[in-house]
Amino acid sequence: MPFRFAHVCDLLDRLDQVYSRYPPYLPKDATQKSRDAVLYWFKKHGQKIRHDANGLALLSSLFPERTERVQGLDTKSLEKIVSRALSLPSSRVTELTRWREPGAGGCDLGSCVERVVNQAVGVKSATAVLPADYDSQEIAVQPRASGVTIEEIEQVLAATASQTLLSSPHARQLTLDGTSSAPAESLGRLYQRLPARESKWFTRLILKSYSPVIVPDQLVYMLYHPFLPDLLEVEPDFSAALFLLHGMNIPAVVH
Repeated sequence: MPFRFAHVCDLLDRLDQVYSRYPPYLPKDATQKSRDAVLYWFKKHGQKIRHDANGLALLSSLFPERTERVQGLDTKSLEKIVSRALSLPSSRVTELTRWREPGAGGCDLGSCVERVVNQAVGVKSATAVLPADYDSQEIAVQPRASGVTIEEIEQVLAATASQTLLSSPHARQLTLDGTSSAPAESLGRLYQRLPARESKWFTRLILKSYSPVIVPDQLVYMLYHPFLPDLLEVEPDFSAALFLLHGMNIPAVVH
């Protein structure tokens, strides 16, 4: 069964709480808390990660900066894709572009996307025509988690990179199976399905930066499979390292 992107966002949210804290933790405390977060996450999802999730999709979603693919999208072009996909009115576009303003501080495009999605849902809920016998506990609200999977995201991003000359030769060979959709359309359809929180992290994933979040890479590799850290030393590419790992046919130790 595919692995939901919402689970990845759970981990990123927890790490964000560690690294965005004010006053900040001491470096050693931040490192320990981030390790604890990863250990808990693997304890909760480890079986599904090892037996159901696509390894390449998982590692690419946790460490987008390590992938060889180039999306060919900068922040402004992605901003346009989001605006078009969500059919934002001019007032919402202003909110979406707030990251450009001098002195925006920690505001990036991801946080702006999260804000406008939340605002859009609030407007829809406020203007919805409700049946006379509706239950007040069932008012439509923004779901915390969507059904979008890391495998779907990997497929769309791989197809987007396949149309970019700066991507590696391997990445350019990949295409979306059974569809001729333009990259902007495929990305837009994902944004239409994602709630605010996932839209934020999806935006940062595309732009290959979760800063200030630091995902403990060696710990993740070890928990995924104890041989993976050594294989990545020999073959840094996730796809190639996982191919070697699967060829060894040695099950991971359950943590």
